[in-house]
Amino acid sequence: MATPRARKQKATPAWADALRERRMKLALSQEEVAARTGDALSQRAISALETGATPLEKVAISRVISLANALNWSLRQMQEATGVELGATNHDGWTLAPVPNIHRVPVIGLASAGAPVADEQDERIIGWEYPAADEYRPHMLCLQVDGESMDNGEADGLRDGDRLYVDTRDLTLQEGKVYVVHVHGNGIVVKRARQLGNDWWLFSDNANFSPTRPDEATIIGRVYFHQPRGKRL
Repeated sequence: MATPRARKQKATPAWADALRERRMKLALSQEEVAARTGDALSQRAISALETGATPLEKVAISRVISLANALNWSLRQMQEATGVELGATNHDGWTLAPVPNIHRVPVIGLASAGAPVADEQDERIIGWEYPAADEYRPHMLCLQVDGESMDNGEADGLRDGDRLYVDTRDLTLQEGKVYVVHVHGNGIVVKRARQLGNDWWLFSDNANFSPTRPDEATIIGRVYFHQPRGKRL
């Protein structure tokens, strides 16, 4: 009887090891580092960086700066430790980082998606996102995923606690795109639109959830970006 081959584990990138070792040297948990970033990065986002699942060079510079500060590094020190080009230069002992066009967007829970945030003291705000310039849209909404209906079990699935960037001006259904929809009588959901014949159906990426064809629904917007995966949708 043949012996099954052991699955070869993918090596963690050296830069990811450097981030994890720095955190451990400071005796910090991933949750504590996330708190130090001021919600710029979640614990899950930090875990994805430390395993190499999310490339450091793909993270918005505003978040990289927040992470460097949380690890008591200058941007130049992080660049030297990880070996990843972050745009830092050394001048008379100071670190000069690019000055990004930083936008600060409130994060609200899925149940609050239909109502606009009035001000920064709004009790529905559960955190903040700092989208890069090319991901920011003036009428965007940032929502936190609640539940597992869009978790397909893959690395890029929409998991509970992840954050979604929503374009509230993109209201025309497109085949296969993901939308935030207010299903009248059933609350606010995140679903993938599919056209079957002349009808539009709402599908979950999780096969354990059945598709629905609501009699009455209002589209809140299309999901166009997914954090912490850093993926366009």
